[in-house]
Amino acid sequence: MHATNRIRKIFTAVSIVFIAAMLVGAVARHPAKEMTPISPLVARTVSAPTIAEPTGEYQNGVPVYRLPSIAVTVSLSEALARIAREESLEAK
Repeated sequence: MHATNRIRKIFTAVSIVFIAAMLVGAVARHPAKEMTPISPLVARTVSAPTIAEPTGEYQNGVPVYRLPSIAVTVSLSEALARIAREESLEAK
């Protein structure tokens, strides 16, 4: 009885390894096809939303972009309370 279970487990393990090897071999034999370059006409019709604006300047050969400004508002009492908490944690 024990020998039958052991043989069954060994056969199952070998089968799983064999199937996995076959799948890996199939993937390696048929690699994904390379993407064909998109024509300039198609590339112009698809546009992503612009987040930053180019400034026209270059730094180290890379264009410099300007991000949109954001407004940050904090009440003075909240800021002072947060600073006090941070200082009390640093003192410990």
